Amino acid sequence: MIVVYWVAAAVAGCLALLIAFLFALRWLVQPLLRAVLAVRYRLRVIGAENVPRTGAVLIAMNHLSWLDGPFLAASCPRRGNALIHADYVSLPFLGRWARWIGLVPVPSSGPRARRILIEECRALLDRGEVLGIFPEAQISRNGLTGPFHRGLEVILSGREDVIVIPAFIHNVWGSNFSFSGGRFFGKPRRRLRRTVVVAFGPRVSPPISAFGVRQAVLEAGVAAAEALKPPAPELETIDPGLGELRHPTLGPLTGSTPDVTDGTVTQPGGREGTVGRPLPGVALRVVDPTGIVLGPGVFGRLEARVAGRPGWQDTGRSASIDPDGFVRLGPDEREIDRRGQAPA
Repeated sequence: MIVVYWVAAAVAGCLALLIAFLFALRWLVQPLLRAVLAVRYRLRVIGAENVPRTGAVLIAMNHLSWLDGPFLAASCPRRGNALIHADYVSLPFLGRWARWIGLVPVPSSGPRARRILIEECRALLDRGEVLGIFPEAQISRNGLTGPFHRGLEVILSGREDVIVIPAFIHNVWGSNFSFSGGRFFGKPRRRLRRTVVVAFGPRVSPPISAFGVRQAVLEAGVAAAEALKPPAPELETIDPGLGELRHPTLGPLTGSTPDVTDGTVTQPGGREGTVGRPLPGVALRVVDPTGIVLGPGVFGRLEARVAGRPGWQDTGRSASIDPDGFVRLGPDEREIDRRGQAPA
């Protein structure tokens, strides 16, 4: 009888320890991620003080690789939540454990997927938690930041108290988990460890729009590029013949790439009549004569913020930025050559 009692007590104790470990693991996710990532990556975090320590926060970040989620989780100063395809955690116990550590399973496809996704995101924010999203909704196939989907506007509708923080991950392009070289994985290792920078920018001022959040993410990218020494190599995807903009003192500002189709994913790398999108480490904006920042598709004076240079610089060009981030030079510009550079 005593033996049975001790066996039962031992089993109960083991179960209690297992449950305690699983719940504790929820708070050990960040240090564990950092330890695992440190094998191959040096993580440098910039602007963590911009993330509020309390209240509902939505963090919007560019998307360059399969490891962006772990990098965001490892660098965020607050424990947050991220979305994951429900297929990855389809087993009942695994799904509950995933929720414990901050993963939110959502259907990967189907008519219910979008509604469930929005409901899950709103519920997290209504509880005052942190939610990390990738508004591009797909990994970049050319190393440039693509258009942001307006789903984030739907998520934030009627939630003016939610703080939106832009974040930029830099120097992940070129790793095995990015699409550099035209494929994921299977690329030769170029170095033992890679320095990856995650920069958190100041909160985005309301009213919140997908275009405005994207602009803020690119500004965070300037801070990320400034923190990387030596600078990241130039993108091998850029094709000058498809349109680019170079400034005599600020250097290359925009670039275009060939369109990419990878399975069901199609990403345009250029657009006729434009000079492409801002390069990593460059943020562009269009302002009116009084300095007010203009919205998408409106022509005005083009200003640039470039890594290594202070503040916003007037490029001396007239331009507009469309909702997808492509830059179109103004109709009053001098004739430009095929590279988007004004002749001397």
